[in-house]
Amino acid sequence: MRISSQQMVLNFLADLERNNALMAKVSREVSTGKSIVTPSDDPVGTTIAMGLRRGQAATGAWRRNIEDSLAWLNTADRALGQALEVVQRARELAVQGGNGTLSADTRKLIADDIRGLASQFVDIGNSSLGGRYLFGGTATNTQPFDPTTQAANLPINTGLVRREVGQGSAVAINITADRLQDPPGATPDFFAIISSLATAVENADTAASGQAMTGLDAHQDNIAALRAESGAKVNRLELTLSRFAAQDIATARQLSMTEDADMAAAITELKMRESVLRATMAVGARVIQPSLMDFIS
Repeated sequence: MRISSQQMVLNFLADLERNNALMAKVSREVSTGKSIVTPSDDPVGTTIAMGLRRGQAATGAWRRNIEDSLAWLNTADRALGQALEVVQRARELAVQGGNGTLSADTRKLIADDIRGLASQFVDIGNSSLGGRYLFGGTATNTQPFDPTTQAANLPINTGLVRREVGQGSAVAINITADRLQDPPGATPDFFAIISSLATAVENADTAASGQAMTGLDAHQDNIAALRAESGAKVNRLELTLSRFAAQDIATARQLSMTEDADMAAAITELKMRESVLRATMAVGARVIQPSLMDFIS
């Protein structure tokens, strides 16, 4: 088989181009630290990496929802704790007002203190976080309680504020105004009890005071149950957040194994490619150097 000078040159150029391409690929791996820079580097690995990144993005969105929900629930729990203190204070005043030796003026002062608790309860019911009212249902931009009338704004919004915290998992993070002011059953709402209790203390009506105290006990139990419900949701979200943290670590490790270059192997191959390229250039210098002009002389 006849090998011409031109064929030798073309073969050399093809080898040189191939070596340069391999050298460029390895150099890019070393400089970027990634074995996959373009999809053509590893189509299968690219597909896996894209799936992992989609999972990371979804987990990040769920984590933000959980963190917002935890802030909401913790703020609501503090408000519920304050509401419980108001109910307990009303009961203490009821006991104090039940003393038959008190004068009418003293009973009037105690009744005024009891009526003042309604305003405190309204302020607590209008608690907000970042401009969003905690007990306003889905109408988070509207006060659920009216400070003027000292009652819940009608109609009471009972919509649930839901947050997606996982694949197919959502949590209702809010407690509505009706549940805050009115326990289940036939117990009157807090404002009605406060009004009747103040009147009973003022008039030294022990029977009405006892009935109001029974209602306050129901309100204490109701608020305690609401706090327990909120606490259970906080526990669930914190466990989910912890699970996402572990999942993020595993995903990052798998993504690194898929995309990141083996630096020791890449540097070794780079040195080898440099040696091959130098040898190719040396051979090329000998193959291409002779020409017809060299023999004419």
